[in-house]
Amino acid sequence: MEQSRRDFLKGAGLMAVGAGALAGAGALAGCSTAEQKPAGAFEVKHTCDVVVAGGGIGGLAAAVSAAEAGANVILVEASNKVGGTSRFAAGAFGPRFGTDWPEVLQKAPMSDPTLGQLVVDNWPGYLEWIDGLGLTTEELAPGSPYVWMGGKRDAEQGSKSFTDEYLQQFGQVFADKGGTTLTATRAVKVLTDETGKAVGLRAEDAEGVFDIEAKSVILATGGWQCDKEMCTKYLGRHADLSQAQCVPYLDGSGIKMGVEVGAQLSRSFGSFYGHPQPWPMTYLNGVDTPEGYEAVENVDDVHILYYGTTEHSIQGMGVYVNVQGERFVNEGLGSSLVNQEVMQQYMARAYLILDEGVRDIIRQTPFCNAAVIGGDRIDHMIEKGMTVVQADSLEELGAKIVAETADGVSFNANNMVATVNAYNEAAAAGTADKLDVPHLGVVPATPLVTPPFYAIPVVGGIMATFGGLKINTEAQVIGTDDRPIAGLFAVPGCAGGIMNGDYWCVMSGYSVIGRIAGAQAAATKGE
Repeated sequence: MEQSRRDFLKGAGLMAVGAGALAGAGALAGCSTAEQKPAGAFEVKHTCDVVVAGGGIGGLAAAVSAAEAGANVILVEASNKVGGTSRFAAGAFGPRFGTDWPEVLQKAPMSDPTLGQLVVDNWPGYLEWIDGLGLTTEELAPGSPYVWMGGKRDAEQGSKSFTDEYLQQFGQVFADKGGTTLTATRAVKVLTDETGKAVGLRAEDAEGVFDIEAKSVILATGGWQCDKEMCTKYLGRHADLSQAQCVPYLDGSGIKMGVEVGAQLSRSFGSFYGHPQPWPMTYLNGVDTPEGYEAVENVDDVHILYYGTTEHSIQGMGVYVNVQGERFVNEGLGSSLVNQEVMQQYMARAYLILDEGVRDIIRQTPFCNAAVIGGDRIDHMIEKGMTVVQADSLEELGAKIVAETADGVSFNANNMVATVNAYNEAAAAGTADKLDVPHLGVVPATPLVTPPFYAIPVVGGIMATFGGLKINTEAQVIGTDDRPIAGLFAVPGCAGGIMNGDYWCVMSGYSVIGRIAGAQAAATKGE
């Protein structure tokens, strides 16, 4: 979806300029008061060549790249440690469809052709670069385009990679190259001079608001899944009820800061990536909001939350029904695309129906056992107190869904039973592809006939949004006059348009373009 700057401002609730406008759209409380001070009233605490807002995997790549090029770099990170939401990633990253651009474009035809090719062409060089930095990766499997961050862990250790450790090491590489990291500090405004050139950031920490003077600014603050107004406007009428699968700072602040200084917006505001999220999720530090993620130390807990339903969805097994008890999606699409359809249902809700037979298949399937979460994790979900309805018949399952998930949502148990029975008949006859909602996928439809039966309530989940600031191949932010804004760069997440509909290069795209942004910002720091 192409998005105009005017519509974005209206949709994000930006009725004024500065940090006060950001506060109205989900930014730091208290900034609106600070912004009432006259220009130049904030203390300049730091001066540098390049300042990077956001210390996720893309921001880290940008910061290290700029420092390596000889720039004096400051990295501003809202969380208490670097890594951001990237800390909770499964740990396998790379261009999912490989590095043959014509083939990638065929599989992801709605991708930006210029930025997409930029990622795949530069991915091998990026891997060589991080290897030279001493950052360990390990091939996921022979011939796979994915690598494990930090190498592969033993299966019994839960998560299959060392994602958080890898990101903290990345932060240490930055420090070793002379960089300065300000954690628990949030960027609230891009500073510009009389010509419109970006010349620094206004930031806020526990002590108050201050300025950082810089010759170039890189925005790497991530997406906008924590801004409920934006989610509803762009992703679906019930998307405000979805679960943001991230730390609480991904509220589009970097995008809003860019728009405030004249940036143009990309396409793809109607597109996102995530997995169906088990609901309710209050086991995570007792909080079912992104604030819960901020305090997580054991990322394996988050992977149970993320991927409790994912292995079944990846294989296209089980049946998804909405609150009317009706199938609404081809389960064979895979977890991320099923999630897009869940988001369009009433209250962004659905139920994944399984049986013990499907669970056995998931446990035994080599693909699942090689995947991030180690196959079936329903027992772990139950141990964590998550809602998993169990019954010895479909009729009993329907009654228990009504009794155990009563939250003001009326569930049609009779329709669910009829829907699953019709699915079972078609699956047994090999005609599931002829259903009104056909089942098509690599794995044939599997009848759900072996008790116990299970129902997992889910809600749409958002890990990454795809719309953001428009950039060119040098990661420069493009203004409304179709010219680069001097001194201003952005990394995907905050930048947008590279993907649309599919997540084929989330962290690899952030990483590659982050490296480019850092090098370009360092090269143009005096201009």
